Amino acid sequence: MRKVLSIIVIISLIFAVNVNAAEIVYSEYKTGGTITASVSGIEEGDKVIAGVFNENDELVRASSAVSEGESVQFDVNTQGGSFVRTFVWDEKSLEPTGEVSLEITADGIQDDAIFSDNQQPNRSDTVVGYKTFDTVAGEYMIKLYVTVWKKGDNAIMLGGSSNGVLSYGTSSAILLFNGDNFSVRDGNGDGSYASSAVNLCSVEIGKTYEVVFWGNTNDDTYKVIITQGKNRYTSETIHSRTNTESIDTIALISNGKNTTVINDCYSDFAFLGKNLEVITDSEDMVLEPIHVYDGFEGLYYGMMVDGKYVRGNNGKLTYDYASVSDTSAMFLPRDMGDGSHAFMCRSSNNRMTVPANKYENIASSAYATNDNSQHWLMEKSENWSKNNLSYYLKHIDSENYVGYGISTNNLTLRGEGYKAEVTFVPLYNESPLYLVSQTSAYNSLTDRQRFMIESVYESVAGDIFGRYGGYTEWTPRIRMDNMFNEVLSGNLSESEQITKFNEFLNDTNGFIYSNQATYEAVSLELPGSVGCYSEVGEGVEGTYDFWRGTMLNGVKYPVTIYDAEGNKEQTLTVYVQNNDIAKHNYSIFLQAIIQIPYEFRTHLKNVKIRQDGANSFNGGGNDVYIRLNWKMDRGGMRSTLVHELGHILDQKSGNWASGGGWSNAIAQDMFTPSTYGATNNAEDFAEFCRMYFAAYSCRDRQRGLAIIMPERYASFGRLRKQNMAGWGLWEDEYTN
Repeated sequence: MRKVLSIIVIISLIFAVNVNAAEIVYSEYKTGGTITASVSGIEEGDKVIAGVFNENDELVRASSAVSEGESVQFDVNTQGGSFVRTFVWDEKSLEPTGEVSLEITADGIQDDAIFSDNQQPNRSDTVVGYKTFDTVAGEYMIKLYVTVWKKGDNAIMLGGSSNGVLSYGTSSAILLFNGDNFSVRDGNGDGSYASSAVNLCSVEIGKTYEVVFWGNTNDDTYKVIITQGKNRYTSETIHSRTNTESIDTIALISNGKNTTVINDCYSDFAFLGKNLEVITDSEDMVLEPIHVYDGFEGLYYGMMVDGKYVRGNNGKLTYDYASVSDTSAMFLPRDMGDGSHAFMCRSSNNRMTVPANKYENIASSAYATNDNSQHWLMEKSENWSKNNLSYYLKHIDSENYVGYGISTNNLTLRGEGYKAEVTFVPLYNESPLYLVSQTSAYNSLTDRQRFMIESVYESVAGDIFGRYGGYTEWTPRIRMDNMFNEVLSGNLSESEQITKFNEFLNDTNGFIYSNQATYEAVSLELPGSVGCYSEVGEGVEGTYDFWRGTMLNGVKYPVTIYDAEGNKEQTLTVYVQNNDIAKHNYSIFLQAIIQIPYEFRTHLKNVKIRQDGANSFNGGGNDVYIRLNWKMDRGGMRSTLVHELGHILDQKSGNWASGGGWSNAIAQDMFTPSTYGATNNAEDFAEFCRMYFAAYSCRDRQRGLAIIMPERYASFGRLRKQNMAGWGLWEDEYTN
């Protein structure tokens, strides 16, 4: 006999339980959003089904989960249905089976179905759902999960109401999603706005976002943090639209009127809000870390195909080892930041690489940073379980699979019908991170501290800026490996191990580059600058101010820069002192400036080049001064120009580096771009600009930078959106 099981479906109302002709007990109730099914008392391998049916008893969609023990929990999207039935499914007979006992209970504090206990009737105002809570005064954090089903003029509002009647003009904190983006607007405190909307991130139908309002009624400020998957977006600190001493209501707003009215209540919502959490204890006001890896946790793995292990140090991948007898059959998965993984052979540091054509052998080759040739998606196979990590590996671009060789034991690129099932066998005691993660000292660290270490070690950042940035002895990965070795030496007590972790995390030398960052562009033709050229007008000789009142003889040139189609982008005035060094550096400047995208150099108007033992660049306002006593090459010129243009961009963006957003980013990121960047916020920003352009033409570098300096990267993204028309988002350049 099968055990009697209990299914608890978390919703906001209690409904009847019915029995159908096949004597399968199931629940049948009206739908309104997402429910959570919790099942216990079942057998391992049982599949629990929640079928969503329309009013004609036709299946709209089904959600399911397979038990790995005696319990399982999963979410059920009920949108578009009239009722839900839940039952256990026997995969062999393909029919419902067993005795099922259901209990449907109310959720209490955390209401699902868009807070359906407080749905508003169909009336002239636009509040479609609200919930009141105990009055909050002072600092607060309010969390909920939002799923958008229809794009429209929607918003979530916080305020003081107690009756659910909030409007834009009476609300304190507001998150807008009126169309394609989540956005916020700074308020004046008197019911009006002080600025235009600022976009945080795009809205995608069907995706669930964690939304956090983090504010303080004492100074009437707040910020909004949105997390979706591995991405987190944080607004600047903004002011309330309406100042209030306290808040007690969250309201869900739909101006689009894109809802259906049943029994005088909205039932088909444009979006779903659930799992409301109100936090007033400052010690609990923390954000959950976003882990950049997907469950591999620093282990090397043996990759098994048809009972044999794969090895990857011979230029190709063969499955011909009976056991993992040497490091050529040990692979370290790397999170590549785009949902895919790369697989690095321990002995050769080569990676599994897609061949040029289908049916060719999959290669074992050196790390390729410029393309997706080594990026593989991991699809769980039918045999996957926590104890059997079995996957199909699909190339992210070609969508072909790691497959069997036609007549050999080589792995080849094949279509779906010939894909190989690759099982990952963890090789314990191989990865320093894994060994360290087993210590009590490591597990005494905060979630964020562990996240900072793991993100550098586990991801593409570990191979880009973590391993190869700056001078070798100062790279984060080298210093991290040294710290791991000390912790694992057996010579330190637990408290001493904790001290080593904290010293590493708080190291003032936690920079990527010693001295100044370098601009190691993989390509001279960056997106946005390809095909640009310049024309120089007739020079005018004269005596000009080359630096703070220093008058020297030179030539003034008008330099006009055009895009690849011949459209004029900008005209610069360039002053060149009459000597060989200045003239050489002028010619190098003309080569370098057109390799910097226009949106980044748009504010530049005047350039003054002289011979000077000061050997420095200076940038500010609309001007750049080049004062050198030696002849520069193009790479150095371009790198330093980017730094100075960063200063200009900073100033033209309202002294962005001096704002709370950049200061917060500096405080939260684990690493500093360079020792020179540690001088002050403005230099930190300019050095980050160098690193951004060092990464800009290489997708892996770009992802690595976003991982190793996530807060700076996010703040720079907000600056681009606000001041540069959204230019520079690698997602647009590389993934479309």
